[in-house]
Amino acid sequence: MLRIFFFVLALALGQTSAMASALFSTEVVLDDSDTATEQTAKQKAFVDVLVRMSGQSNVGENPVIQKALPSVNQYITQLGYGESEGLRSLVLAFDDAKIRTLLTQAQVPYWGLPRPEVLFWLVEDSASQRNVVWEQSGSDLITTLKAEGERRGLPVLMPVGDFDDVVAISIPDLWGGFTGPISQASTRYNPTGVAVVKVRNNRLSWQLFPNAANIGGDAPIEGQVSGAPAQAFATMVDDISNYYAERLAINLGVADSNATALTITGLNDAEDFFVVERTLKGLNSVASLRLASIESGTATFRISLLANEEIFHNEMMSDRRLRRVEVLPEPVVETLPTPTPAPTQPVGVNGESQETIDGVIVPVIEEPALIEAPQVTHTDTSTLTYQWVG
Repeated sequence: MLRIFFFVLALALGQTSAMASALFSTEVVLDDSDTATEQTAKQKAFVDVLVRMSGQSNVGENPVIQKALPSVNQYITQLGYGESEGLRSLVLAFDDAKIRTLLTQAQVPYWGLPRPEVLFWLVEDSASQRNVVWEQSGSDLITTLKAEGERRGLPVLMPVGDFDDVVAISIPDLWGGFTGPISQASTRYNPTGVAVVKVRNNRLSWQLFPNAANIGGDAPIEGQVSGAPAQAFATMVDDISNYYAERLAINLGVADSNATALTITGLNDAEDFFVVERTLKGLNSVASLRLASIESGTATFRISLLANEEIFHNEMMSDRRLRRVEVLPEPVVETLPTPTPAPTQPVGVNGESQETIDGVIVPVIEEPALIEAPQVTHTDTSTLTYQWVG
C-alpha cells in the first residue's frame, strides 16, 4: 500500500513539474531568418508567457513590461529552433524567478500552480444535426481549443466519448443546460470547472460552471462570441482564464520590497527636483520610483531596477548633469558584554589574594585577564549616491 502511495505521489509531482515547465515555455513562428525578426519573435513569446503567468490578457501594455521587452534576452533560459505547420519556429523557455521579479516590479499578480482543470462539453450544430465533439473524434475544434488552453496555461479536459459518457448524458441535456445530467456525467473527470459550449456556424455561446462540485447551486457565467472558431475559442478561453486568474492569482508583494536607495544631492530648487524625477522615470533600467524624503537640497528615492546597477549607472552617466559620488560604508563598533567579575578572595597583608586549603592560608597566583578587542564590522549599504550639477 505504501509503495502505491509513493507511486501516485511521484506521478502527481511529475505532472506538476511538467505543467510548470510548460507554463514558462513557448514556440513562435519565424517569418524569416532576419535578426530583427527573431528579436521581435522573442518579445512576442515573452509577452505570451507573461500573459500566461499573470492571468491578464493586456499585461503587455504595462509600462514596466514595455521597458523590459528590449532586454528580453536576460529572461531566456533555453533557446532552440523547430518547425510549426511547415514554418521555421523559435522554441523558448524563460526564467521563473526573473518573471516573478518583473511582475512584482510591474505590480501585476502572479498566477502559479495548481491551475484549475476545466472540462469542456462541446456541441456542434450543423445544418442537419447536432453532435457532441468527443476527445477521440479528432476534430479540428478540439485541436483549436487545446491550443488556446495551452496559450493561457488553462488545462483543457475533453470527454472521451466512451460508453459511460454516451449513457450518462444526451445532446438535449447539454443543449438545454440541464445541470443534473451535466454534473453527473462530469464527476468521473474530477474537474475544477465545467463548460458547455455550443457552436453554430460562426457563432459560439458558452456557459461556465466554475465550481464543478456545486453545479446548479451557483449561477453559471455565460458568454457569446462571433467569428471563426480560432478567434471565438481564443476569446472564450481568455474570458474563462481571466475569471479564474482574478480569484487565484496572488500579489507577490510591493515592488518597493527589493528596492535600492538612491540619493541625489545638489538640488537647488523645485525645478531641479522635477527634472531629476522625469529623468529617472525615463530610464529603461528603472521599473519603479518612489520619493522617500527630500531635505536641504537632497532627495532620496526608492528605485526598483529592471537591470543590474552597472547598466543603471551607465544610463545615469549618459546625462552630463549627473555625477556619481562614491560613499564608503561607515564602520560600526560592536561592544562586547561586560564580563561578570570573579568572586572576591580574601586579601593578605601584602594585598595578595588568599585562599584556605586544609586550614592553611596560601596566596593565590592570579593569571592576568585576557582583554578581547572590540569587533569591528562594516555596514552593508546598497545606497547609490549621485550629485546634480545641472
